[in-house]
Amino acid sequence: MSVEQAAQARYARRAGLIGLGALGYLAASLALQLAAGLALRAAFPGATLANPAGLGHSAGLIVQLAVTAGSLAIPAGLLILVLRPGRARLGLVPPAPGGMALWTPMALGAAMLANLLAGALGMGAGQQLELPRAGAPLFWAFLQICLVPALGEELLFRGVLQGTLRPGGGVTAALAVAVPFALLHSRPGQAIVALLTGWVMGLAVEATGSLAPAVAAHLTNNLLAFAAAWLLQYSSPELAGGVQLAAAIAFPVWGAAALRRAVRRRMLVPKSAAGPMILLQSPVWLAAMLTLGGVFAARCAGIF
Repeated sequence: MSVEQAAQARYARRAGLIGLGALGYLAASLALQLAAGLALRAAFPGATLANPAGLGHSAGLIVQLAVTAGSLAIPAGLLILVLRPGRARLGLVPPAPGGMALWTPMALGAAMLANLLAGALGMGAGQQLELPRAGAPLFWAFLQICLVPALGEELLFRGVLQGTLRPGGGVTAALAVAVPFALLHSRPGQAIVALLTGWVMGLAVEATGSLAPAVAAHLTNNLLAFAAAWLLQYSSPELAGGVQLAAAIAFPVWGAAALRRAVRRRMLVPKSAAGPMILLQSPVWLAAMLTLGGVFAARCAGIF
């Protein structure tokens, strides 16, 4: 076996860890949802995790927040203990100079374009958020919907999992994580947005060496959806539509300008140690994607 073939074989094995990590996240999420649902029903007959009747609004949101945070923290923590990656592999370092200004708008532009694509295909990206009006419940909802996913998902997917392929991850590493990230969503529109946005956020991490641009883009995108949903429910539907329209126009234009500057400054994604086809030569990654694809299809059909 040549040196190049040996390197590609290592890459394929490490890609398998991404598949196992994604399955671990799914298993942790399902286990915590089941445990929380059983505990709620035992304490309050008829209560569910989605509708924790009898628990109180803030308490119900805290339970949902704990499930969300635990689903991300358990696989991330276990993989960090086993793999012991350094801060650089996790992306917990400052981005390369100018990286935030270039790659955050590119990721936001990709998110807006992905949402427009999902809408054009008749696949709205998701259901309308139901938010509390104010006070502590709104704060807990903000943590669950905006902050914890932006931090936790980026650390697990673009940090721990994508970090297994660094250095030399490149475009292939971003794709290897974006595919399971998309399949873990429960609707076709959400999957389209997660695939395109997740891929560009992965490229941002590869290009800058840091999670910061991906976290910033993820959090901004979540905040935009959160604000639009709140305005739609409690203020002005016209204002909510205006905010969404402004973002749909401004972010892609801003992202395109940032991409042009990145090309001019040569702040692009480093060359990958293996091409995308290497993922199909990783039996573990491929088996994990087939499993996640089956779960995704079952969710879309309302079976699971």
